[in-house]
Amino acid sequence: MSSEIDIRMALRAYQKVVELGEKRGNKHYYKGINAYSDLDGYNVELTDDKVTLSINFHSKYNLDYKSAHDKDEFMEKLKKIDNIKNKK
Repeated sequence: MSSEIDIRMALRAYQKVVELGEKRGNKHYYKGINAYSDLDGYNVELTDDKVTLSINFHSKYNLDYKSAHDKDEFMEKLKKIDNIKNKK
């Protein structure tokens, strides 16, 4: 399933999960979101228990979910992570 999303916001959230999250194997985990990237960084994946967002080269993406409610909750998690201010 696909839906119009803010790719830049999702990529910022991905970066914060990597920077602020706990590394678990080849993924990072933060505030209910798992983040993964392949070795070259061209493919990024953000997941929770119900939704998977895969972002590929040139901002092409696939958003896989079973219900609109699950998608909305997932997107809200990403927005909250995106709004976290990094302490530097």
